[in-house]
Amino acid sequence: MDRAHLARWSLGLPDDRFPLALAALGALAAVEPRRLGAAWADGVWRVDALAAVLAGATERPSGLLRWMLPTVPPPFGAVLPGAVPPYAPRFDAPRLIVAPSDAGAWLAVDAPDAASLAQAWQDFVVGFPAMDRWTPAGPRLALATPAQDLPQAMGLARLLLRSEVRATGVFLDEAFDADGRIDWRWPFSIATLPGDPLAASMAAMQARLPTDSWPFRYRVIGRDAARSEVLVVGASVDRALAQVLDSELRLSCCLVVVAGMGAESPVSALPLLRALAARVSAEGVAVVEPGDSAESFVGRLNESAYGLSHNRPLDVALAGGFGDRLLLMMGRDLLDVSRLDASMERAADRLRGLPRDRELQLSGRALQRLRLPEQRMRPSPPLPPLPPSASFPVEAEPEPQDEAMADEPQAMAAPEDLADAIDASRSDYGFDHESGEASALSELSRRLEREEIEARRRLATPRHIQQRSFRQEPEGPAEERVGYALGEPVLLRVHIGPLREDSIAAPTAFPEERLPPDEDVHRLLVVFHEPRQFDQPMLGEIELPRAGDSSAADFVFTPRAAGAFEGRITVLHRGRVLQTVLLHTQVYASSWARPAAGLGIRLADLAEVRHDWSDLAKRRRFDLAVVHNHSGDGQSNLTAVAGARAWATRLDGIEQPVRRLNDLLSGVAYSVLDHGDGLDQGENPKLLVALARVGSNLYALLYRDQLSQLASEGFDVGDEKVTHVQVVSARADAVVPLEFLYDYNAPDPDATVCPQHRQALQEGRCPADCARRGQPRRHVCPMGFWGLKKVIERHLFDPKAMQAAPAGAELLVRVEAVEGRDRLDLRSAALLGHSTEVKADEVAPLVTRLLRELPRGVALVKDWGEWMTAVGQKKPALLVAFPHNEGKEEGMLLEIGGGKLYTLDLPDGYVRADTSATPVVFLLGCDVAGTAQDFSSHVGHFRRAGAAVVVSTIATVFGPHAVRVGEVILQGLLEAAAGAAAGAGAASPGAEPPVARIGEALRDARRAALLESLPMAMCVVAFGDADWRL
Repeated sequence: MDRAHLARWSLGLPDDRFPLALAALGALAAVEPRRLGAAWADGVWRVDALAAVLAGATERPSGLLRWMLPTVPPPFGAVLPGAVPPYAPRFDAPRLIVAPSDAGAWLAVDAPDAASLAQAWQDFVVGFPAMDRWTPAGPRLALATPAQDLPQAMGLARLLLRSEVRATGVFLDEAFDADGRIDWRWPFSIATLPGDPLAASMAAMQARLPTDSWPFRYRVIGRDAARSEVLVVGASVDRALAQVLDSELRLSCCLVVVAGMGAESPVSALPLLRALAARVSAEGVAVVEPGDSAESFVGRLNESAYGLSHNRPLDVALAGGFGDRLLLMMGRDLLDVSRLDASMERAADRLRGLPRDRELQLSGRALQRLRLPEQRMRPSPPLPPLPPSASFPVEAEPEPQDEAMADEPQAMAAPEDLADAIDASRSDYGFDHESGEASALSELSRRLEREEIEARRRLATPRHIQQRSFRQEPEGPAEERVGYALGEPVLLRVHIGPLREDSIAAPTAFPEERLPPDEDVHRLLVVFHEPRQFDQPMLGEIELPRAGDSSAADFVFTPRAAGAFEGRITVLHRGRVLQTVLLHTQVYASSWARPAAGLGIRLADLAEVRHDWSDLAKRRRFDLAVVHNHSGDGQSNLTAVAGARAWATRLDGIEQPVRRLNDLLSGVAYSVLDHGDGLDQGENPKLLVALARVGSNLYALLYRDQLSQLASEGFDVGDEKVTHVQVVSARADAVVPLEFLYDYNAPDPDATVCPQHRQALQEGRCPADCARRGQPRRHVCPMGFWGLKKVIERHLFDPKAMQAAPAGAELLVRVEAVEGRDRLDLRSAALLGHSTEVKADEVAPLVTRLLRELPRGVALVKDWGEWMTAVGQKKPALLVAFPHNEGKEEGMLLEIGGGKLYTLDLPDGYVRADTSATPVVFLLGCDVAGTAQDFSSHVGHFRRAGAAVVVSTIATVFGPHAVRVGEVILQGLLEAAAGAAAGAGAASPGAEPPVARIGEALRDARRAALLESLPMAMCVVAFGDADWRL
């Protein structure tokens, strides 16, 4: 038994008595000091009064008792500010805070001895009354623990569930942030992932359950039914997150259950549990030891489900099933909504929200269970078979229904009468059987949901995106329904409203349910673009009231190319895309060539996965979203959106500047010694000036020429407030080097490096007295480059995802909101390999540093075979390669140790083991990312094989220079991770711990590298989510 920091204090207690002392100690630590002061007098504890103090601190009627992690003082003790210590503190004794009635200040005093506390707890629980008829007698411990102490509390929580403690429930309270949006529905579902080891046992358990509106059910989660109340992952903490991510399902649940801690300690498990909860939108996590078999695990799960159907609180129900094998972390929101009694109360409120002229048809048995008086029932014909539940669809199968229920008499009841019956009788419900009130509520919930949907359908008329097109005639505007004519201006009018005969509508109704329900009028942004017909996207704004038509957005354009017309109409709200439709028609050579009845004009649904700014606008944290794609004729295009501004540009003019960048950077690789004495020494000033001039040219081509008007309206893409940029490349061989855009004035060819450049790099901004401000063309400043001042998140097009896209889709972008989604544990093991062109002694300093930083060591491999073996055995979090690149297109390969690896369709085993977390991969070598070469990049292959982030280079980096750059970048990431961990440990109780994200860490590491005179660090780019936490 691990007694943690209480080992010396409890040394005299046997193992079966320590949990009692621990329970009493933590409960007393959470008692209000003045209440606890009743058991302290004249400098000594009144041990006989402690049981009464505990009873008085217990919430009624819930039986909840707050528990706090006790603290042990340093060797010389400590007293709270203002406290007067009347005693000599002992080194091994935990402290309690008391406020005696005869003292004017709070005192930090030694806790009673462990044996006395064990006896006090025993006296307390022996007389503990049952809180209600559904919950066993015994307190429920809510562990209220500051964030920095959670791992330690996790280690002790299971001891509090030992049978001798007689606690009916134990949970870490408010361990996760609650948003108040969870919804526990009845019948509730317990789901697992496809292929999970528990799936077969859960299916077998479901087959044994009655089908007559049973209050819970088991199922395998699917793409069409990704929501459940409880998600069970038959894997330990260290594998559960990976399995959820690998499922590629957008899951949502209230509670997620995982099978044990695996090899993780509480310290390492906590960030994984937080990431898992965030990923599935859960407000609770239960870690339960799996036991001997899947059948026994599911059996305990079933016992917990029975407890919930008997109106037991969630913590009590889970403890009843799993006992001291349970570690439960959740918030009070989840505790409240999962209680059957609370669901009854919510059902009554929902019933009162239905129209008064409606009636619900339920089985007579359900109405009797809910205590509806017979005189309030009206007989009705038998119910038709129920459709699949909207809340819990069962993969294309009808909802199972008991034959006896289908044959039994049905009855009709007014919603108000049924609500009154529930409110009047709820306190008398017995909840004695699963087939009792819980089943009645399950049947009611399903009928109620159907009635609510029908009520909304009757009250709300579907509204659609609609268009009307007009051309100018001598007598005035004339509506056009056949097609457009070359050179003839068109007025396109877009609005949202009920279907009208005079308008052409999209087939799918506008999803107004995604709008905030508390706003009377919604202001929506409409974006219209057809790149073959006009260069820049057009923007308009409409106002959509709760009912009826919106205002209209008008777009005027003149078709310039005959042939097919495909214009995209995208509607956004606060940067989030709500719907995109495609306007199809034909542009004829002239108005005379337009037939009387041509192909016409129509609106078609457009899958949300398709190209340009739409999906990217969903990323709220990013100031600028950019898509680089190619049109059907091979034309390279860039489309961007920032707030309510969008623009597009062709990229056929950037090839030469990009090649010039690569030539300049690759030249550094051949003259390392000329660049090592400082940015303002040797060849560095000349290099920085040349890079800045090319970067300024690129900035003009991509942004400045398009943004002059926007800048005058208060938006400047080069502004310091624009700090986060997201880039999606639709082809792996199309890497636009945004890191080298230079948005300061282009320096003169003979300019010098700004004298304050080191201060600027250290602080991340130019000082107020920067010399460049006074003479902008006479100085070059590193902070003018985007890669040194902006977080640039890159994503590559995924061909595997493309195969699953709707027919004709141009680009499938799988970019998820990752705020708080996961943490990368970089400070574990690492794997390192290098090309034969890199000498072993050049790698030795990096290996030494990593060995010093990483507790699980570094594997230095000779070739790709050893690499793959080490990945499987050590499961490293850092994969570092200094390879040499060879070949083109499908023949692209990377060499380390003389061995060659063709990266096309790279097996996952080269990146991660089946159950390991996703690592960060460093590929630092000869033009690995492929800016200046027309070949597919290796980066995409490593990303698809499981890398969370791939850090790569976009220019040639040879020998010691490559290793040195890698060493400085790695050092920056590790220091950021260590700083975040230290900050979290030092954070005050309740304070938000600091967060280090890989995007900011890489940006800062580039700055640090330039301070060490490593300009080649500017070549380092990253692919993957910038929001991964370190």
